[in-house]
Amino acid sequence: MRRLAKQTRDDAYGSKRDYQDLHRVRSVRISPGATPENRVTFTSEAVVGVEGLSIASFGAYIAAEAPIELTAHLSCGATTLDAVFNLSVDFTRVGHAFLTDERGPIYVDLSWFGPYALNMWGLDIGPAAIPDGLTPRDVLAGAGRSIVPETYYLDHGTALNADLEPSTTSTVTEEGDWLDLKKCSYCGRLLPVDMKKPGSLAFHKHNAKRTLHQNECRACKKWRINDNFNPSRTVDQHHESSVITRERRIFLQESSILQEIKKRTGEGLKSQVWERFGRRCFNCRRSLSLNQVQLDHTRPLAYLWPIDEHATCLCAECNNNKKDRFPVDYYSDSQLRDLSHICGLPYENLIEKRVNLEQLDKIIGDIAKYAATWEPRTFFSIARKVEEIHPDVKLGELLWQESPELYDDLHARAAAVRMMVDD
Repeated sequence: MRRLAKQTRDDAYGSKRDYQDLHRVRSVRISPGATPENRVTFTSEAVVGVEGLSIASFGAYIAAEAPIELTAHLSCGATTLDAVFNLSVDFTRVGHAFLTDERGPIYVDLSWFGPYALNMWGLDIGPAAIPDGLTPRDVLAGAGRSIVPETYYLDHGTALNADLEPSTTSTVTEEGDWLDLKKCSYCGRLLPVDMKKPGSLAFHKHNAKRTLHQNECRACKKWRINDNFNPSRTVDQHHESSVITRERRIFLQESSILQEIKKRTGEGLKSQVWERFGRRCFNCRRSLSLNQVQLDHTRPLAYLWPIDEHATCLCAECNNNKKDRFPVDYYSDSQLRDLSHICGLPYENLIEKRVNLEQLDKIIGDIAKYAATWEPRTFFSIARKVEEIHPDVKLGELLWQESPELYDDLHARAAAVRMMVDD
């Protein structure tokens, strides 16, 4: 039952968009023994202590037939460590580790009481792979159970990547529950997701993604993105990153406006707009720190208007209330005249309800490309917004005329996402 897997790490961001594909797999089932106390022991051929101080680690994703306590006894030579995990009928992340300079194999002994079977996926044991720039102590100090076991960079792409010891009292069969795997866009590992409870396993939740999960696993999100970039990024850089991500998803190109503004002025757009609006929310007039500012597109992104120098400074509450409404549907006439004076958009532009025709023409001119790249709900949302202003422009019909196959695929993907959420 053991399958050997080569452990590799690659810090380059994945270029192929296969990290939102799901791979259906079946876990192994560990049946209880004849006595109330159940025990299963695994070991790995991987040896720790080869290069001095290292992390002996294990990790798995386990579900039980009923809520139980699982005790994990991790050992290497004379060094041992116990941990207790509360399991439920849903798959739970399980893992633990300790520093050691002993050289030898690692053993994991799992025990629980009661006539309950376990469903297990991705059990792996071995020395943890340390992200570049970190020490073993850094990983142990910053891991916590929120990113265990992903943070040890073990291989969780197979049901069992460890050897079953003869002392085991339980029976292991290939008849466990089904679950889904998704590829991390950074480390390339196939790791589990729970479509019934998005965000509960190896990836954080992300409603805008096709699988309802982020592209990168929890560990890569922490060690390779947040901890590497966030401390050194300014408020403007954080804002630019989020804007670029949103607009790339819709316009399928990088935002050139943000870079042009920075080249002309040397400051980021968020700082400029904040100063232009007197460091206050335009709508409620509350004083704001730069961290509290939320830039509104003024003309809604939902109607294909990108962010630009005419953005409005709002607080979080006002920005959430405005959502994708046109200025004329949210502000009073006197506010619209003040907004025109501050942001530089003519009053006539602020009172009209209009789709960005330049961007709409690009979409219509290459509708197959947009339909194949967009998430289904993005396509249907934009199609509704466009038809609301231009009843004669029906993106769905245009796509069907261009490619009936893509049209059918778009509806099939939308139905699949609805089924995942409903289940």
